[in-house]
Amino acid sequence: MTLVELVRYGFPACRSTFRNVFVRREPSSHYVVGGWRRASSSLPQKEMQESDVEGGNALANREPQQMEADSSIEDILVRSRRKDIITRVGPAAVRYMPTEDPHAFLLPDNRLEPAERKWQRLFVALPWLTFAAMLALPVLLVHTNLPYLVQRAEHEKQAAGKKLIPLSERVPDFQIVNFGQMPDVLERPFPTMLILFHPATLASKVFVPAMRDLEGILRNASIPVTVAALDLTASPMPPEAFLWEYPAAVSPHIQLILPRSMEGEAGVLDHDGGWNAHSLAAAASRLAGPRAPEIPAEEISRLDNGIQRLRDLLFELLFLQEMPAQDNRRKASWWRRWLHLVPHQDPSAVDAAERDRWQAIYQVEQEIDLLHGLDAAIASCETALHRLQQR
Repeated sequence: MTLVELVRYGFPACRSTFRNVFVRREPSSHYVVGGWRRASSSLPQKEMQESDVEGGNALANREPQQMEADSSIEDILVRSRRKDIITRVGPAAVRYMPTEDPHAFLLPDNRLEPAERKWQRLFVALPWLTFAAMLALPVLLVHTNLPYLVQRAEHEKQAAGKKLIPLSERVPDFQIVNFGQMPDVLERPFPTMLILFHPATLASKVFVPAMRDLEGILRNASIPVTVAALDLTASPMPPEAFLWEYPAAVSPHIQLILPRSMEGEAGVLDHDGGWNAHSLAAAASRLAGPRAPEIPAEEISRLDNGIQRLRDLLFELLFLQEMPAQDNRRKASWWRRWLHLVPHQDPSAVDAAERDRWQAIYQVEQEIDLLHGLDAAIASCETALHRLQQR
C-alpha cells in the first residue's frame, strides 16, 4: 500500500488492504495489529464487510477538488521519477521515456533527429494518402475513359449496321415450299422463321399473308432473318410421324431455325409466344442477335391491324353468310296450314340449295390471294364477300 493510494482512497477504503498486509496471525486466538493486541471476536465478519462498503462509498463521493489534488500528486511523483532517471542515466534517457502529454499524436521534435521527424510525418500521412488515392482512382478512370468507351460503342454499332446491310440484300425472299425443299431451308446461312400451314384452316389464311408482310418489314429494317412457309398439303407430303407432331388440323405452327447451332447442323425451336405482330417481330429480332436494328413501332401496329381486319373478313365470309332456306309454310295463312293445304317442300331441293351455297363459298374462298401480303388478301376477301352477297 503506497502513500498515494492512502491519500487517494482514504483509510476506510484501504482497511481490507491494511488488514492483509500488516496483520499477522499468531498461534493464540488474538491478532496483533500495529503492535496492539485485539481479540478476534472484537472485529466480526459483518463489520469488516460494512467497512469495505463504506470505503467504496467514500471513493464514489469524493469531491472534484480532491480528484484534482490526486492528479497533482501523481504528476509530482511522475516528475520526480523522471528527474531521478535523468540524473542517473543522463539527458539521453529523455529520448526513450514516455511523453509528458499522454494524448500527443506525434513524438516531440526535441526527441527526434531531423530525418526521423520527416519520416514520422510521412508515415502518418501515407495511409490517408493511400486511402484517398484508392477512392479517387476509379472515379478518375471512369471520367477519363467514358468518352472513349462511348465513341467506341458508337463505332461498333455503325460497323455492325454496315455489315448487316449487305447481308440483308442476300436474304432470300418469302417463299412457299414443300417438304422436299426443306433441306435447302435448313442449310440457309441466315436464321429462318418457318410457318407450317394448311390452306383450309382459318388461322393459316390469316397468318400466311401476315408472314409475307413481316418478311418485308424485316428486310426494310436490315434484319437478316428469312421467312418461309411450308405447305402441309403440297407434294411430297410430310411423313406421318411429322404430321403426328404437327397436325394439319390445328395449323399453323411456327418454327425458328438457327443455322449451324448444333454441332454444325441447324437447330429448330418451336415458337411458344403469342400469335400477334408484336410477338412475331420480337422473335425475329431475337433470332438476329442482340445488336439487331429495331423495328419501327408504326410498322408493327400496321401489321397487327391488318391481321385483325383480315380475320374479321374471313369470319364474316365463312360463317356469317348462311342464308336459311325459305319455308313456304310460314308464309301461308293459319287456316291453310291447319287444313294441310300448304305444299310440302322437297328435302332434296333443300339439300341441293345448301350444297350450292357451300359450293359458292368454296369458289370465292379459293379466289382469296394469300401470297402477296395482307393488303392483297384483304382486297380479294372484300371482293369475294361482295360477290357472294350478290348471289
